[in-house]
Amino acid sequence: MRPVPLSRLIVLALVVLSACSTAYPRNDGSSPTRPRVTVDAGILEGGIDTSGVLVFRGIPYAAPPVGDLRWRPTAPPARWDGVRSADRLGHNCMQARPYDDIDPYAAGISEDCLYLNVWTKSLDGRRPVMVWIHGGGFFAGFGGEDRHDGARLAQKGAVVVKINYRLGAFGFLAHPALMAESPVHASGNYGLLDQIAALQWVQRNAARFGGDPSRVTIFGESAGGMSVGDLVASPLARGSFTGAILESGTGSGLFVQRLDTTEAIGMRVAAALGVTGRDANALARLRAVSADTLLATAIRVAGGADRVLHWPTLDGYVLPRSVDAALAGGGGNIVPAIVGSNADESQSVFGAPSRSFARLLTARGARAYLYHFTRAGEDSASRQRGAYHSAEITFVFGRARPLQASAGHASYDATLADAMSDYWVAFATTGDPNGAPTPGKWPRWPVYDPRTDAYLELGATIVAKRDLLRAVYDSLDTIARGRGEVRPQ
Repeated sequence: MRPVPLSRLIVLALVVLSACSTAYPRNDGSSPTRPRVTVDAGILEGGIDTSGVLVFRGIPYAAPPVGDLRWRPTAPPARWDGVRSADRLGHNCMQARPYDDIDPYAAGISEDCLYLNVWTKSLDGRRPVMVWIHGGGFFAGFGGEDRHDGARLAQKGAVVVKINYRLGAFGFLAHPALMAESPVHASGNYGLLDQIAALQWVQRNAARFGGDPSRVTIFGESAGGMSVGDLVASPLARGSFTGAILESGTGSGLFVQRLDTTEAIGMRVAAALGVTGRDANALARLRAVSADTLLATAIRVAGGADRVLHWPTLDGYVLPRSVDAALAGGGGNIVPAIVGSNADESQSVFGAPSRSFARLLTARGARAYLYHFTRAGEDSASRQRGAYHSAEITFVFGRARPLQASAGHASYDATLADAMSDYWVAFATTGDPNGAPTPGKWPRWPVYDPRTDAYLELGATIVAKRDLLRAVYDSLDTIARGRGEVRPQ
């Protein structure tokens, strides 16, 4: 037998050592299946999903808003010693279950609910960050819903963050006693303050997960899209994001309330709890009410678990002005945006306001990209249902099927999911959905132009078009102006 050269023995040894390093825990105690990352509050140990993406769940980004912290601005999380497991969802925020496709009970509901989840393909690098804000009418939903699993977007090059935020009476109740207590004389937008605190957490910690804090895109649907609009309008969110995606909701018009209106609603909820008065004693009694009782009472006052009682408030602090007024008046956080709606949802509530948002943003010198989602199942029942509210969510997250089986199947579903997730990640990367990997793979998405109402249709065909429902939207804008909304010509 010929002797093995020393150089080859060294190479073989290095190969063996390399294999061992991926099979056994590293010096920091982590392993290939139990990755660890150190954030500003301590060490987290996550997991790896079946696609090979690293997932960290149930990360506290704020102190539990319980006891005396109920209805107070979001406070920083406490540090922890040792290694904190991040392999399961944290509690979801207090809510009922008004929708069959949103089940918050698997992880449990609690006031202790300010947690977020992160998907990343590596802890190295500087990739764009996408922060998802869930919908649910500001009274339902959570950041761990299956429909917006972040793995596919992470595989395509984004670090995906999904958050919980206080809902309903816990997140949006205003009351004169809260106003009197507040050093900034504001109340009612605690859920938005949670979202801002989560974005601040991202600024501090995104790089630990391979993210780039200078490239943060916020995106959301329905109440999540409205939240994105509110963050665009809020001076408190300035500098915390560089792009915005608003799916079926902008936060303008009927979806923000005057302070006197929200305080009157808060007084009704308090009275239903047997609490009267506007002083500190009344507030102490309200904070002493159990979370279950407060939730049940708010639902009763609303007239049902599927009724919205609390909207974001023009409180003069978080929201000095509405979204449309902020953009039209020279305020707001002016960043590139994708905005759009679905073909078979209310055009007065979602469609026309999306075009108006694109026009307002364009007038401020920022790029806007307008879309119209038209996908429908190919069987007769799902064709009749059409492109309903929330139907686009799974496709945005690169999943080639709707969450609900009743939405049916279309032969182009896989293509549409691949295209939409590509466009969204490209936008998060450069502020332009036409960046890599879309050139040559998908049609070019035109920048919005109010002269042509240029947009991209996302459905059986992916094609650039113009004059999106122009006559309909023009008429709806006229009606909205009569209500005092800002709708540019």
